[in-house]
Amino acid sequence: MKKYTQVEFDALLVINGRKQCPTGDYTAIKKFQESCSFGESCLFGEWCRFGEWCRFEKGRMCSHNSPYFATERIGSKLRKVYFFDLDEGIFVRAGCFGGTKAEFVAKLEADNDTEKTEIYMAALTLAKMQFKYSRKVTNETKRNELR
Repeated sequence: MKKYTQVEFDALLVINGRKQCPTGDYTAIKKFQESCSFGESCLFGEWCRFGEWCRFEKGRMCSHNSPYFATERIGSKLRKVYFFDLDEGIFVRAGCFGGTKAEFVAKLEADNDTEKTEIYMAALTLAKMQFKYSRKVTNETKRNELR
């Protein structure tokens, strides 16, 4: 797979305001254009990192050091589910679904599948525990750096 450099990325063709990015490795890219938008079904690698004030999903903002938790092979479709720890609360991306924690729980309840709901709720609980722990560790690290 071709690995693109920042120079090659910057030179890619733009059609109707959209940069045409062929399949490849974009891990060396450090800067995307202002208002950069990724496709609705866009996937990022397991070790992907975003800037401290990353915005995505209709302007939602990440501002923690560990902004997401993911678990995979979950539910009836064995999907990977992402839980994002955002300033305004937890955001969930599961397959085609994307919404707030409350919207996610409502969707599960509407599906009327008790086992699936229990599995996803366990994953949500684990994500909340990890977010809490990550914030604690981050705060302790910052305090130690100030000493």
